[in-house]
Amino acid sequence: MIEQLILVRHAETEHNVAGIVQGWSDSALSERGRRQTRALASRVAGLEPNAIFSSPLERAMTMARAIAEATGLDIVALDDLREINLGQWEGQSYLDVRRADPESVRRWRDDPDWACPEGESHNDVLERMKRAFAAAAATTRPVIVTHGTAIRVGATFLLNAPVLTSRHLAQDNASINLFIGRGERMILKLWNDTSHCEEG
Repeated sequence: MIEQLILVRHAETEHNVAGIVQGWSDSALSERGRRQTRALASRVAGLEPNAIFSSPLERAMTMARAIAEATGLDIVALDDLREINLGQWEGQSYLDVRRADPESVRRWRDDPDWACPEGESHNDVLERMKRAFAAAAATTRPVIVTHGTAIRVGATFLLNAPVLTSRHLAQDNASINLFIGRGERMILKLWNDTSHCEEG
């Protein structure tokens, strides 16, 4: 049973800076992202996790490897921890996507069952995150390294909230989110914390 669950978002990438849709595509870390990775790994080590689970996408694995080096723990990669698949939108700027296909964006945003073109819906991600949490529940103090939408959607499951509540939750690069197990419930103790980062 999980006593402490740490959800970590990967550090800043070049595509994050440029406002490019990533999804299952990848992008190199920015210089700031490299600094964030070092700072976050040190902070997580101080929280004494006993397992690391990570999305296999490179921007998440870079963070997971830094945490592994700081803690001496092995990494378990889970496909279920990938970011939401954004299909045809990947590689484009968010602004261009909203301008070119506002109706699809609106439906994807407002209907948890509606998948973006050739991609996933919010409920698709929710089902994946449920499986990932079940895998992590074999340990007591896991750290899970994943992505912004995956974390926000996963948090709605942990808090027994509607999945579209995720739209109202901020999730910055290199943030730490801390949940504490209380019997059958998970209690949110820390959300979207980036105080460990050099630039806040």
